[in-house]
Amino acid sequence: SGPYSVTFLAGDTSATFNIPITDDVIYEGTETIDILIIETLLPAGVTAGTPNQAVVNIMDDDGINISFDLSTYNVDESDGPAQPTLVLSNPSSTDITVQVFTADGTATGGDYGSG
Repeated sequence: SGPYSVTFLAGDTSATFNIPITDDVIYEGTETIDILIIETLLPAGVTAGTPNQAVVNIMDDDGINISFDLSTYNVDESDGPAQPTLVLSNPSSTDITVQVFTADGTATGGDYGSG
């Protein structure tokens, strides 16, 4: 997007500008913005030096926690499969696949099937 107007006051040799960053709740990992000086758009007498482009890394602060929606699920033997639900603390911009394991409690492998 842009352009961003950056003004150097007389006598200054540096100037800072703001690129607004959106704080969302979607896990995206690190994202990048390419920023560049376009030579043909500079005022007369000003040329682009090196580097004339840079990268802004947007570090994602939206880590994801995964959990069960309940701590106990009840199912009658005649009801069919138990259907526990997993929930994410934040949405993700990419698909997430996790492996969930079972371990015998008072029920043993003969009382339930494997995935």
